[in-house]
Amino acid sequence: MDSPDTGNNLLGLIKPDRSQNEKWKRAREFVEEFGAHLQKRQEHAERCYFGEEGKPRSRRTWIYSHGWNIKAGGYALTPAIAEDAVLLAANCRFELMLSSESPTLSPKFGPDLIAFNGRGDAYDDFTYPPDRNDRRVSNFLGNRGRCRTQCRDYDTLVSAVLLSIKHHLGDMAYVTSNAEPDREGWQAAFELYSRTFPERELPVLDNWPQ
Repeated sequence: MDSPDTGNNLLGLIKPDRSQNEKWKRAREFVEEFGAHLQKRQEHAERCYFGEEGKPRSRRTWIYSHGWNIKAGGYALTPAIAEDAVLLAANCRFELMLSSESPTLSPKFGPDLIAFNGRGDAYDDFTYPPDRNDRRVSNFLGNRGRCRTQCRDYDTLVSAVLLSIKHHLGDMAYVTSNAEPDREGWQAAFELYSRTFPERELPVLDNWPQ
């Protein structure tokens, strides 16, 4: 006896396409697996924007960043800049550490390296000259560096040290910041620099209006 005609002789021979279901399943597994990690990132982003005390910060703090490019031979003046950094740090009221990876070590202000970060509210380490293995360094000469501070406390010292670099190196240093000079962070740096070196004129960064 013939089997009843179902109207589709291929019924049962064509496998249903479940690829989309598999993709959604993998997506759900990813979210479940990394849910805690994603939540941690969200909390970190909120702290960056609103601050530890929940006070709103400028949107510029998301990318609050300073950079420099030093011409050949410019790092020979690192000892003089390090001496300035010691005096500037002495006038700061916040604690410093060597780096985010070495929070128990003291900052370094030496003739060949200046390295510090803010204790308790750290972001990028400030290293001058930058580590040649640092991903932010554009070439093996290590003449370019960047420090993102998100306008945290230690940003005042980072900015003041950059003013010292510009003072000592002049046209040998191309120093920039993505925050304008009238921003609160730079006003604090100006005050620190002027209080420490009252006889000096305030340098102008290269990407600011002259």
